[in-house]
Amino acid sequence: MNNTVPHAVSDECSRLFAQALRGDADAATQLYAQCVPPLSGWLAQRISAHAAEEMAHEAMVLAFRNGDRFKPGHSFRVWLRTLAWHRALNILRNDSRRRAREQAYLQLEQAGEYEEYKPSPYLERLESSLAALPAPERELLELHYLEGKTSRAIAEMHGRSRSAVAVHLHRLCRKLRTDIESPQRRGRACHESARMAA
Repeated sequence: MNNTVPHAVSDECSRLFAQALRGDADAATQLYAQCVPPLSGWLAQRISAHAAEEMAHEAMVLAFRNGDRFKPGHSFRVWLRTLAWHRALNILRNDSRRRAREQAYLQLEQAGEYEEYKPSPYLERLESSLAALPAPERELLELHYLEGKTSRAIAEMHGRSRSAVAVHLHRLCRKLRTDIESPQRRGRACHESARMAA
């Protein structure tokens, strides 16, 4: 990925970004006009034009949301391009996984191997445990496991550190696993107690 940007343009965008962060609306407008169209064009060489336009806009929003992470003296346009490309890669990966799931389903159905869905006790316990979680924790799980967002992406969205998000996800998964397995564990414990008492 070529991140070469003319030095004068880079300095101008960095200056405008700094002013926009301080509340200068004119600087923000100029920054958008100078950075978003070229970024959209660069992305359109790699993804669809419609997706490229959306990614370029989202990258600018993400840049303002994480303005404190931009290092003075660095190229703002290179940083913005990196934000956009990481976001695009996440979407491409999610689309690829979705298509793979759909293809696997179609192959099973065509082969006559698709069985009628039967809910398992584990799934019922999982649904119950998820319903009992506070809304922010359910949202965290949905962002990671349903939307396919990385812990880094979630951290950027919520202004948290990547490690904090990763640890939180790990603890939530461990809690859910304990909730799901607890009836089985209690059953084994009762069986063992009965066996020893006999």
